[in-house]
Amino acid sequence: MSFINAATLANLACEANRAPSVHNTQPARWHLDQDGSILISCDLARILATGDPLARDAGLSCGAAVEGTVMAMARRGIGCDVEDLWALQNTAVLPGHRLAARLTPNGPGFEDDLERFADNRFTWRDRFLPADPQAQRLLADWAGATSDVTVVQSRDGIDWLARQNDETSMVFFRNRAFREELVGWMRLDPSRADYWSDGMNREAMRMGALTARAAGLLLGTSLFEAADSVGLGKALTAETGKTLSASTIVLFHRPATESPVVTGRAFYRFWLNLTRLGFAAWPMAALADHPESAAAITHRFGIDPDRRLVNVLRCGFAPQQPVRKARLAPGDLLI
Repeated sequence: MSFINAATLANLACEANRAPSVHNTQPARWHLDQDGSILISCDLARILATGDPLARDAGLSCGAAVEGTVMAMARRGIGCDVEDLWALQNTAVLPGHRLAARLTPNGPGFEDDLERFADNRFTWRDRFLPADPQAQRLLADWAGATSDVTVVQSRDGIDWLARQNDETSMVFFRNRAFREELVGWMRLDPSRADYWSDGMNREAMRMGALTARAAGLLLGTSLFEAADSVGLGKALTAETGKTLSASTIVLFHRPATESPVVTGRAFYRFWLNLTRLGFAAWPMAALADHPESAAAITHRFGIDPDRRLVNVLRCGFAPQQPVRKARLAPGDLLI
């Protein structure tokens, strides 16, 4: 007899979908197979054609959703075996979707302590409050006991990463297709039907109405090229001031040949641990996505060259928590 029915699957999907995804695209979809296993797949329409041409970030996002599903099942006392299907590139079983993983119930499961921090995990895209020394020590001690986290707490290290982030971000912003894709996932008008469904809305980006309107005009049109031609491009996109407010910057790295699904599972647990320690975080994904920047960071901070820099996150205390997060409705998550 199956451990999972349709109603349970919907609840599992909603809980698992609290996991992070690139641009909050939420590409993971859940399907209850005839044998009682759960197929998790990636909605191909939600892959970033310009920003993620190899679908690596999409796979990572689905991997985070897989880990969220494992934790949600465990909270219900259901254990499972996880089969990574990403490398098969199978888009035939569920048309329009690439299979990511199969979760097969295998008996009793035990609640994961990290799962209780999922509701409190969020991205803080603004200045941080300083973390107290004890919190920073606890973060450094935790990272020191892991193999995939490098902590940067020195001011010169944070200063260097802040400059690198602004320089590297401009490489991407100067790509018109990248900007258009980014704006396509920005929810700048609260009257949009999908304002609280997916993407990055004004609340998530910490933007007021005027700033949001200006961002849409600047990034979504040729105004950016005009501003950049007179030296204003970097000034308009710079995040140095906000980055320097971070008490810590953490570098998350994994084996270079690892499956994106496995990486995504580890990434979600990594971020939940940051939440457990009281930290809000804000990714600087450009630093990991740009090969030259990633190589420079790997070299400067002594990361093994056999490992891939997956992401770089600013960390600190957030002045407040979001009242609401943009998430798809249960019916949109199921196939």
